[in-house]
Amino acid sequence: MRITYDAEADAMYIYLQGKPGDKVDRTEELGGGIAVDYGPGGTVFGIEILDASEKLGFSRGCPEVSLEQMVFKGSRGR
Repeated sequence: MRITYDAEADAMYIYLQGKPGDKVDRTEELGGGIAVDYGPGGTVFGIEILDASEKLGFSRGCPEVSLEQMVFKGSRGR
């Protein structure tokens, strides 16, 4: 997983399966400035959040991202 934030656009992108530059097959707008991108075979590629600072409650241009105690399928609990 990779999370990027563009302070100028106030947009956050969460890459779940893909990486920057990969081709997206289709995008589904969920409303409220949130969209889901799908890759080949219908897998979820990533999630885009517009007006991220307002929606996620951090100061614009200065997010703190913390991933804690996350266990992914196939991981060995490192």
